Amino acid sequence: MAKESSRLVNPKEVASHPKYEVMIQEAIVTLNERKGSSRQAIKNYILTTYKLPDNNLTNKRLRLAVKKGVNNGLLFFPNGPSGTIKLIKKEQIKKEKEEPEKKEKPSFFQNGPSDTIKYVMIKKE
Repeated sequence: MAKESSRLVNPKEVASHPKYEVMIQEAIVTLNERKGSSRQAIKNYILTTYKLPDNNLTNKRLRLAVKKGVNNGLLFFPNGPSGTIKLIKKEQIKKEKEEPEKKEKPSFFQNGPSDTIKYVMIKKE
C-alpha cells in the first residue's frame, strides 16, 4: 500500500510586478535621460511604481538583473560599471550581428612564386 504524503503543498505565490529586467528597461525608457539612468534613479522609480520594499533582497535582485542585462547585451555602461546604465538600441544589436564582408588581401606573389627556394640541412661530420 502506498503511503500518502501528509505534507500540504502551498501554491507558488505570483509576483505582483514583472521581472526585474523588464522593470529596469521600463525605468530607463520612462526616465529618458540622455546619458543614461543611474542605479539610484532606476531603483527609486521601481520602488515607487511597484510599491516594493526597500531592503537588501530588492537591492540584490536589482543588481543581479543589471548584471544579467549587461551579459545578455540589453544594457551597457557608457561611463564604466559604476556610472549610468543605458539600453542598447535594436539597431545597434543588428549591426553587431552582421559580420562585415572579408576582403581578400592582395598577396605578394599574385601568380605564384616564380622561383621556389628549398632549404636543405647539411650534417657536419
